[in-house]
Amino acid sequence: MKNIILLLCAAIILQSCYYPVRKDYGIYSKSLVFSKDKKWLINNINTDVNSQHRELMSKEILHLFNEMSGGKATDLKTAKSENLIHNHIPSDPQPEDLEVLKNSSDYNYLVNVYTFKVRNALDNTIGMQSQYKTNETFAMMDVYDITTLKKIYSFKAYSEVAVDKDQKVTVFTPRTEMMTMKNFRSLIKSVRKNAIKTDTSL
Repeated sequence: MKNIILLLCAAIILQSCYYPVRKDYGIYSKSLVFSKDKKWLINNINTDVNSQHRELMSKEILHLFNEMSGGKATDLKTAKSENLIHNHIPSDPQPEDLEVLKNSSDYNYLVNVYTFKVRNALDNTIGMQSQYKTNETFAMMDVYDITTLKKIYSFKAYSEVAVDKDQKVTVFTPRTEMMTMKNFRSLIKSVRKNAIKTDTSL
């Protein structure tokens, strides 16, 4: 009997922690093409997570693109320290921003990652709720072809957790920080899963 109660409690906890991550590629392909002669520049991540998670994101993105490209990825911080890049790159670059990159560097692609906590009504509350509340976050990755000055990839991963009136918010209810990281890791998984490598030596 005790084991049954424990299993029921565990099932309730797991159910309260589960929420789907929705995915949207818009009009773009799910796949990025990697070859050993193409160089990738990883822009600074635009995010509202804490500094520890921001650092983790930066490391994971750089590792991913170096793994996929055979070591041909550089983050903006490193590129600036080595005087390869001198200008700020916005998270939503315009053709003129890409034109500057095209004329002043030998990078082929620019990778932008940003996240946003849309709603965080459940983050600082616990117990029975008197009204409907939600947490909602998203993470997005855009890739630009610097040669053609065009966006070639866009993937958005987003999630929402809702609690109705007269339902409880518990310590197991997902907070936006955790949701953001889960969305972010969906970006990583998608790139790795759908990558196309044009050179077997990568």
